[in-house]
Amino acid sequence: MAPKAGKAKPKAKGDKKKKEEKVLPTVLDVTVEAPDYTHLTLKGISTDRILDVRKLLAVHVDTCHITSFSLSHEVRGPQLKDTVEIASLKPCHLSIVEEEYTEELAVAHVRRLLDVVACTTAFGVKKPEQKPAPATDAAAEANKPGSPGSVVAGGGGGGGGGEEPMYPPPKLGEFYDFFSFSHLSPPIQYIRRSTRPFVDDKREEDFFQIDVRVCNGKPVTIVASRAGFYPSGKRALINHSLVGLLQQTNRGFEAAYKALMKAFVEHNKFGNLPYGFRSNTWVVPPVVADSPSVFPPLPTEDETWGGNGGGLGRDGKHDHRPWVKEFAILAAMPCKTAEERQVRDRKAFLLHSLFVDVGVLKAIAAIQNLIPDDKSSHEKANGTASSVPHTQQIGDMKITVTKDKADASSKSDVKLDGSQAPGVSFDELAKRNLLKGITADESATVHDTATLGVVVVKHCGYTAVVQVPLDAQLTTVVPAQQDIHIEDQPEGGSNALNVNRL
Repeated sequence: MAPKAGKAKPKAKGDKKKKEEKVLPTVLDVTVEAPDYTHLTLKGISTDRILDVRKLLAVHVDTCHITSFSLSHEVRGPQLKDTVEIASLKPCHLSIVEEEYTEELAVAHVRRLLDVVACTTAFGVKKPEQKPAPATDAAAEANKPGSPGSVVAGGGGGGGGGEEPMYPPPKLGEFYDFFSFSHLSPPIQYIRRSTRPFVDDKREEDFFQIDVRVCNGKPVTIVASRAGFYPSGKRALINHSLVGLLQQTNRGFEAAYKALMKAFVEHNKFGNLPYGFRSNTWVVPPVVADSPSVFPPLPTEDETWGGNGGGLGRDGKHDHRPWVKEFAILAAMPCKTAEERQVRDRKAFLLHSLFVDVGVLKAIAAIQNLIPDDKSSHEKANGTASSVPHTQQIGDMKITVTKDKADASSKSDVKLDGSQAPGVSFDELAKRNLLKGITADESATVHDTATLGVVVVKHCGYTAVVQVPLDAQLTTVVPAQQDIHIEDQPEGGSNALNVNRL
């Protein structure tokens, strides 16, 4: 019998799941033509942009020293924007185009070279790797699988874990050992700002002079100009990069620099350079531990070469950002699906990271303004110094600074998470926290604006609380279609704030 009209064949449940599956990123080869006409092959993925290509070039041994350049494409044209997706470039062939320097960019170029070679001198002598000591009979017996107190390497579950070798856990003090290449000759002994007069008349395109001493040579004075770098009095030898100039004029530098690049490749088969060295928040280079009174800045942080302690908000352009509104928009963003949560959480990460950086910098500045000078210290000794908390308002941010108690062993009666806001009783705070725990889900952190918008800094005997007030009325009227416009972190996030430099 023929099937009845109007009845369609039922679809398998698997068809719907297949439609919902995401297309995974694929690996793409990006060919880049360097200024010396050599071709480099970079490994990217289909979701990468030109910004990501620039990051890959910054850690490639052949291009890590180049800082002022743009990328061009035979179809899309010159000076590609950082937002262009590489998947749209057919063919995926780019060319590096050297751009002119400004004085600031020339300083950054010198800083970049100092950063590349810092691993040969900044972290001291690398400690030899220690092999695990052979286990004693008692220890070997205790470590047998199944014996009491046995320790098995590897993840939980499954057999064969006892067969894997045991290694001592890495120590935090050995953090910089991984980056140390002290066994190599430093390509450069120093680079300093030169006070020598210009041999030729200084032209408008000349910025400044530097004295450079390489590993085996006498100091040479080099002029930094708009078109590049050249030895003083020898403008015909101009080169766009400082590395290229030194390789061209000094064989000792060329050999030492090549040895360092070879060591980088041997250290990591992909040749990725550790760069952007900063003093880690939790551990500092060994030279600081040897001489605590001396805290030499790493090149990226050296203000002599335009460096800083990292972080965002130093330029003041985020001081009057509408934090209250943006935190409210963040809490109201759609988050029902995984895709929506991914977009929302990315915004939350960027906004909160920016707020923490700005908050810490403003808190430190507020405390430093209160640190007493000799006169006020005398008044404090006589009991006349004011103990009233200092308050300051910068845009939406309210900063409250209080003096810590003299007895460091006494327990503070104020909760230092910022939740003890003015006008909030302990019972109300307990109810709020209980409700937050009952209704907690993967969105709890983003929705807890009262905690998300607080930064607490303890410094020099003071405690500063930077707080963005919660506007309950605003959270109910924020239109869902509003968005937060926040740019990605510069330098791929490697510009993180280092509190040691404050």
